[in-house]
Amino acid sequence: MSELWGFAGAYRFASTLSFQLWKASNIDSGEGCMGEDDKKKEFVEGVRQHFQKIAPLMNTEIARIAELSWDEEASFLLIEYDASEFSDKFFVALWAMDADGEPVDREGHWFLKGRTVVVPSEIYDDEKYEAIEPGEVASELLEQWFADAWRTHGPKALPAYIGHHDSYFKIDLATSGQVNWDSILARAKAGLAS
Repeated sequence: MSELWGFAGAYRFASTLSFQLWKASNIDSGEGCMGEDDKKKEFVEGVRQHFQKIAPLMNTEIARIAELSWDEEASFLLIEYDASEFSDKFFVALWAMDADGEPVDREGHWFLKGRTVVVPSEIYDDEKYEAIEPGEVASELLEQWFADAWRTHGPKALPAYIGHHDSYFKIDLATSGQVNWDSILARAKAGLAS
């Protein structure tokens, strides 16, 4: 029995020592020691840096949209995106909508089409960010960034909203406040701005 305890004790000691050495080497190398908050900060910083790079292109495009005239039937502008496409393309589109929530023009406008992605795949698809739900974090960042750019460069004639294509909730680009689809339609039918 004492030989068994001796073996088990030695095994426990070796396992503990191995783990401590592994942990120390990963801390020294910077691997394996990032907490969820650190990962989220790193992810957010990477996305923001990407947005900074593409901001001149986006601002120019939004300014051009501000110069457009809209069909009489247009009651508001709806900007929608699909988070599942963030690392593949810049899947963000603008639709002029009537008071019933139907597109006035079926073609819409696709922002930065073929020119960039919302989040580069080396950031968005990196497994180390899986726990922070990159789709949700990137969606919030996109909405904030877009609202800031829209307030500075976008058209003011019609209320405008941004949100995921299948979400009941959208962000009012004038206020950055969250609104629901029924509220947007009620405002549009009443002829109210945001």
